[in-house]
Amino acid sequence: MGSEKFIQHYSVANEAGNTAFSIATTGYEFYYFRLYDKTHGTLAYEQFGECGENIRMHTDSLSPDVHSYKVVLFGRGGVVYSHGKFIKEGNNWVYLLSVVSDNLGSSLMTFVLPLIVLDLTGSGIHLSIISSLETLPFLLLGLPFGAIVDRCDVRKVLIRSDAIRFGGYALLAAVLSARSNATVTLIAIYLVTLVIGCTNVFSSVSEITFISYFVSKSDYSKMNSIVYGIQYTAGLLIPLAGGALYSVVPMGLLALICAACFLLSAGAILLMRVGSSKGAGGLRGPVPAAVRTVIGDTRQGLSYLKTRRVVLYPLVLAALFNLLTGNFQNDSLVIMRKSLSFTSGQVGLVMSVTAMGALAGTFIVNLLNRSFKFETVLIANFLVQMCFRLLFVAFGNIFAVAATLFVVDLCQSVLNIIIITNRQNLVETRYLGRVTSIYKAVLIGVNSLGFIYGGTLSNTFGPRNAVLWAGVEILILTMIGIGAYAQLNKERTTDE
Repeated sequence: MGSEKFIQHYSVANEAGNTAFSIATTGYEFYYFRLYDKTHGTLAYEQFGECGENIRMHTDSLSPDVHSYKVVLFGRGGVVYSHGKFIKEGNNWVYLLSVVSDNLGSSLMTFVLPLIVLDLTGSGIHLSIISSLETLPFLLLGLPFGAIVDRCDVRKVLIRSDAIRFGGYALLAAVLSARSNATVTLIAIYLVTLVIGCTNVFSSVSEITFISYFVSKSDYSKMNSIVYGIQYTAGLLIPLAGGALYSVVPMGLLALICAACFLLSAGAILLMRVGSSKGAGGLRGPVPAAVRTVIGDTRQGLSYLKTRRVVLYPLVLAALFNLLTGNFQNDSLVIMRKSLSFTSGQVGLVMSVTAMGALAGTFIVNLLNRSFKFETVLIANFLVQMCFRLLFVAFGNIFAVAATLFVVDLCQSVLNIIIITNRQNLVETRYLGRVTSIYKAVLIGVNSLGFIYGGTLSNTFGPRNAVLWAGVEILILTMIGIGAYAQLNKERTTDE
């Protein structure tokens, strides 16, 4: 079993007046070097590479009084850490406790809220509106919020985000418990959904950035797969419990349970012992200057993305895919609830089975990443999802419906993880917050347009026809993706 070695020390001046160091690396495969500004506690530079006999670095621009180094040596030929050991290391188990409680609350609300809205209104269009309110903030606020996160203490951002979600769902619990009329309840749901949607912009960008402060770069894929595994396990268990509880437990109590989960999540983050997780510079000073800083950082992120087509192409393709399929979950719920007359318990069973598919995706994604190129997995994913979304509308019994949605969610799970891991591997940490916010703003923000587009199609032509039309569009998108990557690979070959 391989091991990790952490070395923290200050730089020293050599005879030429440069700062330098040399570290023996025998037995280790890779190194991860970080340079910190001791005065401000910020990350100034980082480098990742393969180990030789020694690591030697020097520079003529650093001061021993200002900077410090941290070097992480890890891995040994072909070593793969076990999840059990990985989870127990350092802050990992505390962070994963926060992830568990966060996902329990999110999964319960994700299952319960559409049923509440559908039972209150009897119309699928309200589901599309609520889904848009959840995702529209990413489209409108994702870019500036990402630049802000790069300059904030992301640990504090996560804690405050959980506190806001606790307060929002506690308020919703009070409204539901008061048994207000349908209009008042619907307005409260709209407002709480919008506030929490804005909060989720901060928290979702911060989660991905925060991992880089306590997880080695080689373990990003492993941490992502565990996080998604927790998410999909919650998605498997909660609908089973929610389907049974929805008809017997007051809706206000269910919302209060969700609120308590986010309070527990905030407490877990508070327990973590992490060095400075604050980006460079902060946003102190006059408001106009802070705004200019955010705008400047956002432009840097966009410029960076524009020059890295290998990072840009997955964003464009995934965004178009989300636009075409954004309303699929709402369409499938309306089909099951209205066309097929499934009970809440049957809907819960189907959703649990589909969550099993998403969980299965977290187990096979690492194998796929090791065996195939990113673009191969991406294009194949689109094709498989297209086929099984079309098969879904062809069946009417619960077992066939569950089986087709199982495969769809498995593919969606793989798609989510490979997109995140590809971004983390290609983008330097100092740009990761900004690039992640662009991804979030586009991918999740485009979902809001997808809900409107898909919801309009569904309301006009029916949910089954809307799903069929989306299948044709996905096929066209797949052809575009094949052409784009063929051109990119051709250019790479020419450059080499």
